Amino acid sequence: MELKKILNIKLLFLLFIFSFIFYFLFIQFNIEHFPNGRPANDEYRILTEMKHSFGKTIDENEYEVFKKSYDERILEANKYLESKPEAVNLGIITYAGLAPENDENEELNKLRAKIFFEEGIDVFWEIQAQNNLMEFYNVKDRLNYGDNNIEITKDIKNRLKEVANNGSYFSSLIFMNYNELIKQITFLIIISIAMVVSPLFIKDRLNKLVYLQYSSKIGRNLFKKKLAAALITSFLLVTVQLTVFFTLYSTNDTNIFFDMNVSSFYNGFTSWFDLTFGEYIILTVAAAYLLGLIFTVITAFLSSIVPNYLTIIGIQVPIMFVTFTYVLKYFIERLTEITLPSYFLHISYTILVFVIISMIVIRWQKEKRIDILY
Repeated sequence: MELKKILNIKLLFLLFIFSFIFYFLFIQFNIEHFPNGRPANDEYRILTEMKHSFGKTIDENEYEVFKKSYDERILEANKYLESKPEAVNLGIITYAGLAPENDENEELNKLRAKIFFEEGIDVFWEIQAQNNLMEFYNVKDRLNYGDNNIEITKDIKNRLKEVANNGSYFSSLIFMNYNELIKQITFLIIISIAMVVSPLFIKDRLNKLVYLQYSSKIGRNLFKKKLAAALITSFLLVTVQLTVFFTLYSTNDTNIFFDMNVSSFYNGFTSWFDLTFGEYIILTVAAAYLLGLIFTVITAFLSSIVPNYLTIIGIQVPIMFVTFTYVLKYFIERLTEITLPSYFLHISYTILVFVIISMIVIRWQKEKRIDILY
């Protein structure tokens, strides 16, 4: 019965409309426009070629093969320039002559714009993408975070050395796209839970049903049943929204990289653990479920103590701000990141769960003793 009260048609319809709008505002772009523009498209294509040719890691011999393909593209670009009269007239018959920026040479800038943007010659963009990857590879032994606010400890240095030698070339292009998407869908989940669970106790209070509930032992036990119904509803809600999200995310065709280590010389993110992209996705999904259940209890607790909807909305607004600004940053985006303590994930979630359980116990004890005139 409590589940029926929560999952009413009007609320579900409102939730669907809200989720639909949220998707188009914050999620659609990163799914439909991945990779976004050039040279991102070319980088993704080259990474896919590398995955088919080299597997999930690259060693020195394979890197030489990669450099050979780069040199072949340079030759192809040179031949193209030699065939362009406007390039020959300017004395630009090699890619090296075209590449440097020169704001004072208007003709050169026009030629570069024509080749890159008007004609969109693939090989010139591919060279840029390959050159970028090669630059990262050549400095992989000097990996650092370059942030004066971060203390590079001995453990961090050792971990960076491990990453430099693991051979993974997993790209930040893929990682940042997924991280932004999982952050947004988790925020949508939390907002949706707030919408669904907020009326849990408030509705009965406004309908004066609490007088009947608190006058009997069975009525007082409804607290546990309501909370259980809210947790079941939230679990179903998280499952449905994540299922829809990953159905849409599958169109990004990143599954080929699922077995690659996310900690690589080509990704700005380094984990304390050797997580593959697939394992990282599973970890973030587990985090999304746990955060969803935690916010279910928080919302249910607020619903049991506030007098009306206006009050709970007023309390939830700053909570949502803190959630999006800090909670999702540390509990979703930066899961296991090397700049955080290695025990951060375990300790933080343990503390959260302990606090939530304490809230339930304290409120349940009060429900058993609360006066009917409350």
